[in-house]
Amino acid sequence: MRRILTALLAMFGVGSSTAAIEPGTSPSTPSQDLRSMVFELSAAELGLTPENYPHRVWGIVLETGVESAYYTLVVLANGTTSLYFSNGGGIIGAGEHSNVRETSTNFLAWANKSIESTSPTSTFQPPDNGNTVFYFLTFDGIQSYASREIELGEGRDPLSSLFHAGHAVIAAMRETQSQ
Repeated sequence: MRRILTALLAMFGVGSSTAAIEPGTSPSTPSQDLRSMVFELSAAELGLTPENYPHRVWGIVLETGVESAYYTLVVLANGTTSLYFSNGGGIIGAGEHSNVRETSTNFLAWANKSIESTSPTSTFQPPDNGNTVFYFLTFDGIQSYASREIELGEGRDPLSSLFHAGHAVIAAMRETQSQ
């Protein structure tokens, strides 16, 4: 919990993001710390079980590489919706807004429809420029699917609908930020 609070405070300019860095390790941004925590998260920590959440995918992460950086969209079944930027900053807690919550629910539904196209993974390398990776957080572990962003965006990939559902979440998040 302390790691999460330190990362959140540093992301918003309060405290130091390097305060808890051990000697001999390279500093990471609060966004990168939050990203790492998502991959260590369990459904049980969110209070989710197959009995109270009867869907295989309880979380979906969409990451796209852009020039010298990447962004990470995280949607969890408990209502958490956040967007992190590898070079710092992001939007946390957007799931509190009804339009974001609605698009996030749709994104999770598409993730559950798309799970059969995925493969198990235990590595979480950020995507290179022009590439997109989906990470499906399931009760059985983490699955992934990678493709070129242009193929997904132009509807030439089997998971294009999932990609567009994720970008609808990002659009809803931006809309709430401009209000």
